[in-house]
Amino acid sequence: MKLRGHHLFCTALFSGHGYSESFTQKMTQLIKALKAGETLTVFAGADEVCSACPNRTAENGCALSTEDVEKRDQAALRVLQLLPGEKLTWEQAKSLLSLLNEEEFQAVCGGCRWQKEGLCSLPLLQQAVREDAQ
Repeated sequence: MKLRGHHLFCTALFSGHGYSESFTQKMTQLIKALKAGETLTVFAGADEVCSACPNRTAENGCALSTEDVEKRDQAALRVLQLLPGEKLTWEQAKSLLSLLNEEEFQAVCGGCRWQKEGLCSLPLLQQAVREDAQ
């Protein structure tokens, strides 16, 4: 499964809210696959999550802002110390996410729609990673 950098954060924090019903269903399926042991490949560009997003453009960009998405991806790869093409288990991804500090988290997620709606924060990420480990 291919996941772009910032979608590692989104996947860990996903709570059933999404851009559309099909998007929410796709995220739920992806998360089940990851938790069942499917390996993920860190990817640069439109990924499995994007495939169900109603904001995806014909050019595989984002109608909301391709530049913003790419900036978040670059920040995610930097703070998690990952490169495109690296393979991880969900356990490894959660372990990396659990080590983040507030500055690193904000570099990726600061100003995001989901953060503004109260669905995304470092404490929520830490809690989600902890609860998923149980």
